[in-house]
Amino acid sequence: MRELVTIRQVSSIKPIVGADAIECASVDGWSVVVKKNEFKPGDACVYIEIDSFLPLQDERFAFLAKNKTSCNDREGTRLRTVKLRGQISQV
Repeated sequence: MRELVTIRQVSSIKPIVGADAIECASVDGWSVVVKKNEFKPGDACVYIEIDSFLPLQDERFAFLAKNKTSCNDREGTRLRTVKLRGQISQV
């Protein structure tokens, strides 16, 4: 069975050139843009896979509201691969 949300471990953190507030974390080979100093290598994190639907009623996902869509009459957003400050983020 496929799990769309899992607890994983941050393997490394690297800076993003020209970015003051974000950095790139590596999680099981995936590149993920995160807030600066929020994680360090070895930290546990919640990993949500690409194409997962997140309900906007949950305020933890409110920052994703600009990409609204609906699924089964619920308003939310679908996670997509994006590029932030030239860095691909796969979550």
